[in-house]
Amino acid sequence: MKKLLSLIVLGLLSLTMLSAQDGRFVSTTPSNRNVVLEEFTGVNCGWCPAGHGIANDIYTAHPDRVVLINVHEGYYAANTYTTQFGEALGNQFSVSSWPSGTVNRHTFSMGSVLNRDKWEEASNQILAMSSPVNIAARGTLDWSTRELVLTVQLYYTAEETVENSLNVAILQDNVMGPQAGSSLNPSQVEGSHYRHMHMLRHLITGQWGETVDSTTEGSFVEKTYRYTIPESLGSPTAIQARIEDLHFVAFVARGHKDILTGCKVDIVDTNQPSIMPRVDYVDDNPQSTCDNLASVTMSVKNSGTEPITSMKFKYLVGGSTEPHYYNWTGNIPALSKAAVSIDPFVVSTNTNQMIKTQLLEANGEAVSSDMCSVSIRKNWVYCAGSMTLKIKTDQYASETSYKIYGPNGNVVQQGSNFSNNAVNSFPFNPSEPGCYRLEVKDAYGDGISGGYIRLYNADNYQILNIATSSMGYGVQAMLSVTALGIEDNAQDNIVIFPNPVSDVINITADEPIRSAQIYNLQGQLVRSENGDVHTVSVYDLTNGVYVMKVVTESGSIATQKIIKH
Repeated sequence: MKKLLSLIVLGLLSLTMLSAQDGRFVSTTPSNRNVVLEEFTGVNCGWCPAGHGIANDIYTAHPDRVVLINVHEGYYAANTYTTQFGEALGNQFSVSSWPSGTVNRHTFSMGSVLNRDKWEEASNQILAMSSPVNIAARGTLDWSTRELVLTVQLYYTAEETVENSLNVAILQDNVMGPQAGSSLNPSQVEGSHYRHMHMLRHLITGQWGETVDSTTEGSFVEKTYRYTIPESLGSPTAIQARIEDLHFVAFVARGHKDILTGCKVDIVDTNQPSIMPRVDYVDDNPQSTCDNLASVTMSVKNSGTEPITSMKFKYLVGGSTEPHYYNWTGNIPALSKAAVSIDPFVVSTNTNQMIKTQLLEANGEAVSSDMCSVSIRKNWVYCAGSMTLKIKTDQYASETSYKIYGPNGNVVQQGSNFSNNAVNSFPFNPSEPGCYRLEVKDAYGDGISGGYIRLYNADNYQILNIATSSMGYGVQAMLSVTALGIEDNAQDNIVIFPNPVSDVINITADEPIRSAQIYNLQGQLVRSENGDVHTVSVYDLTNGVYVMKVVTESGSIATQKIIKH
């Protein structure tokens, strides 16, 4: 018996040595199938992120035995992310709802095109099925020439009488862009962007793969592919093929359907640059100050092999062609990401402005990078006394909510559960002067179709109007509350006259005056004087009603309506 065991061990050792010598790396031991989940998805599909999350969970449970491929095609897809292959993949199973998916293109008792709630059950069935063929793949990717050399090996542990095809796909991760319903998969949300993963970009072996010549039991098949990755991939609109985000998968199918098994390709990178930063996107920062300053944050990826410790950026504000520059220092380790915020800069308030940024240098070396841009809007108004917030909702009012934060950062008023397709009104009476922040959110992330956000002062004059169709998950506005009510803030020791006035307003007080401001009924500051002020000229102001605010050295505040004629 011992002699027999020794012979068996020697035989196995001999097979291992033979495999190593002849370059074989695929297993010859019978095994079960690996999962290849092709998810049919699209950026305009509100429930697709929920599908992405389910697929991710299946992969996490079996990371070495699951291949995920996101195919953007069909009604909800955007041309930016489609390929020349997606439509045929969807048509062969008559895909008519999204998200849906095929698990190994297999037909189960529950069907072949499966809703997302069936993917896990189908995957478990596949993982328990024996596979007639084993697959393994290795390759190298030269970053300098963009040349991919990839070898796939197959070993048949049982005979296949139906024609088999070998497929090799290029997938791309970290494609930042829009996605309806992204809140259903928050793990892939960054700022206002969605991180698309394992997105199908190309099939090196063509639409339905390359025919496998020998499929008898014991057959060993090896295929080597050389492919120069272009700068962009996709159809009809291509996107940049970023080498650092590409990965490759291979699978064997019976004809066009019934994938027997698949695997990820182990890639060795060569000639990877030491310094290779990139800016994935730029976002505006949340509003937090009552002024005309704004700032933006860039998501920077270090795709090189060395840490990035310094960078220089150029940025343009609005339609200006005059560049500004920002120098950053810090540490972004290799293959890591960091958020880099530009110092606050002056913008025009209550209007949409384009901010463009470009990375110029990293670690003192010039780099080539694309210009990134974001449209920002700094909403900031003056408010005198009580006001009314009006929110017009769409048919999904349950997604809408608002909060008002006081000068100390605490929530002072909030609301939700509004009526559908209606104007919902909310009186707001601030308890103290200061800088307040209004925040209106849409839980689904698609804005309020046909709606608006408006703020009216005590005289029912509109001082703020925000369109909501492109607000995404939310919009903010800063409110400078300068007075709490005209009559309630009169001070016996401060006299403002004459009223009405045509040229000059006089101010008397029993203590020094610190400042005097005049606001129009839109809450905008139109005149400001500092120091021991006793007269303020108003001859050049348009005739109408204004609010004057006077502050003394001790902090006494008087506010009074004045009429300019």
